[in-house]
Amino acid sequence: MRLHAENAGFVASQLRLGRDGPNFRLVEIFDLESRLAGHLDALVMGREAGVELALENLAIAAEYGEVFTAFHLALHARPDLALTAIAPPEVLLWDQVAALGAAAAWCAPELMAPRMRDWIGGLDPMAAWIALEVCGSRRVDPKGHLKPLLSHRDPRVAARAMQLAAELGRADLVPDLARLADGGDPALRFRAAWAAALLGDRRSAPTILSTHITPVTPAPEARMAAELLPLVLDDRAARATIARLMSDRLTERWGILATGALGAADTLDWLLRQMAEPVLSRIAGAAFCRITGARLSAESLELAEFPDDPDDPVVAACPQESFIEAKLYWPDPQKLAHWLAPNRSRFVAQTRYLLGVAAWTIQPPIEAVATYQLDQRAVALELATRAPDTPLPNWRGAVVPQPRGFTRRW
Repeated sequence: MRLHAENAGFVASQLRLGRDGPNFRLVEIFDLESRLAGHLDALVMGREAGVELALENLAIAAEYGEVFTAFHLALHARPDLALTAIAPPEVLLWDQVAALGAAAAWCAPELMAPRMRDWIGGLDPMAAWIALEVCGSRRVDPKGHLKPLLSHRDPRVAARAMQLAAELGRADLVPDLARLADGGDPALRFRAAWAAALLGDRRSAPTILSTHITPVTPAPEARMAAELLPLVLDDRAARATIARLMSDRLTERWGILATGALGAADTLDWLLRQMAEPVLSRIAGAAFCRITGARLSAESLELAEFPDDPDDPVVAACPQESFIEAKLYWPDPQKLAHWLAPNRSRFVAQTRYLLGVAAWTIQPPIEAVATYQLDQRAVALELATRAPDTPLPNWRGAVVPQPRGFTRRW
């Protein structure tokens, strides 16, 4: 039982990182999900003994995996509605609220249904946040509950409500989001603009996104803005934003990422040159592959010997970005140049490319288009911006086996 508790925390944290992993396929995600389900099932069968072991691990390290495991078991062991009656204070941590939401989303719907009704309209902001996270994970529309939460007194709840509006394709809320982006809480302008842009606003929201990334922008927000802004800005404005990002060492990573999202053929030689800089090499290689569909490992386009990881304060400050960078391959620019020479004619001007094809030709499902998680994230954004009133394809949804291969349940 103790091993189940320890392993559940570890696998939960790996699953969270892997869902945005550059080389994680559905089979790897399915493996992690299956292992996590086995550990949690054993602990749930242990009832209070499982809860106590999870709390022991939490006392040693209150990290994502430990919080996830403890809260998931508490939800099974205690039928109460109030959070404070379900879990002790050491579990209910705002800095690990993502773990609480994921743990609740992992529960069966029938276990969560009474709590969801109580939490999403209740007075406890943490309970409301968790309910919104469950809705986002399962793509469940809370209907009339969502609009009031966009202006919730707790900015964390308001931000999650804005994100959920975008995830669900709630284009009816664009006027509210645009208003909040233009004149609402400055701390929420980005979240409102990101959601409004994804839902079809092409007026003020894209401009707000284009100016959001600075040297002090948190890495998760910078990635969200960089991967979306080329899809919602016109070509000239997108290139101007990328040029601004490339003018500062602390925002170059996001300029490279935005270039990959831009998908322009005339950036490929420029990306090859960026690979000479160790700090930018792997992210530039990923951007090149995002546009062209080249596969560094499968086509032997990586360096024969990998150099030591360079010091990068932007990457070091964010566990998810560190994970992504560590899992990217080291590209060999000479090999990629040789690959590009006979393939160059495939990429023409005035066309956006994604994974080697014209972006406008891509159709769902995302797992049929993209093999790896981070590529599925890019395809999901492409499809969502093309049809703003439809849900954002859930590249983090549960993986289920088929007679041949895997698919997603969402």
